[in-house]
Amino acid sequence: MNCCIKDEIIDIVGLCDPTSLDLDEFPYWTQISIPETLIIPEMKPDIEQINYVNVSVEIVRKKLIVTPTSVGENVEGKMLTGNKLVIEGNLCQTVSYTADVPKQSVHSAHFSIPFSAYIVVPQNEDLDINYQINPCVEDVFVKRVCKRQIFKNITLLLQAVPAPVSGCPEGC
Repeated sequence: MNCCIKDEIIDIVGLCDPTSLDLDEFPYWTQISIPETLIIPEMKPDIEQINYVNVSVEIVRKKLIVTPTSVGENVEGKMLTGNKLVIEGNLCQTVSYTADVPKQSVHSAHFSIPFSAYIVVPQNEDLDINYQINPCVEDVFVKRVCKRQIFKNITLLLQAVPAPVSGCPEGC
């Protein structure tokens, strides 16, 4: 079965403003690419055309771990400091599409796709430090592969910003 279908114009909702991140003041960041294959649930009709995709990022967990230390950079220019901030989250997505049926033509399907990434942080960081994670969806590529399958690739930037430890102020 040939699943190739012509190109479509698809609106993307949820892209961030890259100027909202200050990477100079807080240089703890990483970029990841998350390829996905999304299958339309059985109870939904086939896709005629994808109308829009709405993407948001949910950070589920972050944990500072101790790792090996490197003396210098590797050939890719990366260095191990002995500390990594592991980040786990979900891409929360809604795909709205025109169905390949005459009745009730507009449908949507919801997906939650897990991801994991890490950011190398300075060696002298306290393992109890609290980090705020600023996610930035930089780009979304979407392609209908066939009537029930969508290929999607998200380029995600994650920035870690040291945050004050929340808790009870002195004297309470």
